[in-house]
Amino acid sequence: MSELKTRTAGHRQTANDGASKPTSMLCAGLNAHSQLQAGTQADVRKFTPVEDISTPQKGADVLFAGWSTTVFSSGNKIWTQGFQPISSTLGGNAAHEDIQTRSVIGDHDGFLALLTTSGDLYTVFSSSDAQSATLQLMTTESSPSIALIAFAGTGRIALTFKQAPNGNLCHIAEFNTLDRFLAWYRDPSDSDCYPDKHHMLPGRPAQLLANTASFILLLENGEVYSWGDPRHQSLGRAINGEGTTKADVPGIVEALGGLKITKIASGGWMSAAFSEDGALYLWGAAGAPGHDRSIRCLREAGAGEVALVELLASAHDEPLDVIDVAIGDAHVAVATSDGRLFVVGDNKDGQLGLDSAEDFIEDWTEARGLSDVQRVVCGSNSTYVFVH
Repeated sequence: MSELKTRTAGHRQTANDGASKPTSMLCAGLNAHSQLQAGTQADVRKFTPVEDISTPQKGADVLFAGWSTTVFSSGNKIWTQGFQPISSTLGGNAAHEDIQTRSVIGDHDGFLALLTTSGDLYTVFSSSDAQSATLQLMTTESSPSIALIAFAGTGRIALTFKQAPNGNLCHIAEFNTLDRFLAWYRDPSDSDCYPDKHHMLPGRPAQLLANTASFILLLENGEVYSWGDPRHQSLGRAINGEGTTKADVPGIVEALGGLKITKIASGGWMSAAFSEDGALYLWGAAGAPGHDRSIRCLREAGAGEVALVELLASAHDEPLDVIDVAIGDAHVAVATSDGRLFVVGDNKDGQLGLDSAEDFIEDWTEARGLSDVQRVVCGSNSTYVFVH
């Protein structure tokens, strides 16, 4: 594998340095089910404030942005906008109760389940006579203690177990289907429902994500592991040859070795990671098999290589530090430390927010008109931006 170019950053002046300011939410992308903007089904091709979300709440956040449904949260309140109506309160109706969500899973059809930081699992439940679905608590005293969970587009589930405070062995379980996972969760003693695969890695998990056909795991020590379908360089590592790890077993992304990775993102056939010094790394491909468009930095990377992404305010400037990254089915959005937003990839539904008729952007482009960008969230064909 080729040596990965790295860079050294100085002091990272972040966009939220200084006094705290109110945060606004903007959106762009596919709106066929009014999941971005209520009252219309027209796609949102320019970043527009989210002003009319169902049952508006202060401090609303985006938990899940699907193809037809957006899931919002505020404290322990969960609600949706779009095709799949859901309204629920986690842990009862105590308005002061602030339950933190750790992992959220869904698919093309919508929101499926969420896991809280305390390990409680909630699944979407809809009765035949209800106008909207609710979230049903699945956790009992006999339930396994889960830390993180992810759901791939292939229907496979991966999860990590909670560890003791001084524990340093990460156990990963895999299930071929959501139904098998839920059967095991209801009765982990039933031998017919045991996990289909079990892996062990040294370390403590920080993030576990899934994309179309693979999983990516970040450990607290900054190491990144990937496994699953290796097509389109989606694992970011070699799987053949001496010393390599098979595709279906968690293998370290060696190109990121020696870096302290602080966050990962994944979607479609792509994954990304950024380091504590603000450098961004990207691998995979933008689009499904047979897609004839590609992001330039990925096209120029060799098979199994990871691309170092350099975002510039102008041609002669030093690369900007990254503070957040998100990936959709075939597009990427990146927030930088000076409050800018850069986007690339698929734009057929306007998800890059550039107000452009181009259906694909192969080079990183700044989304003009935004300032003080703090965070980004990507759905399959949408982008949410949080600004001060």
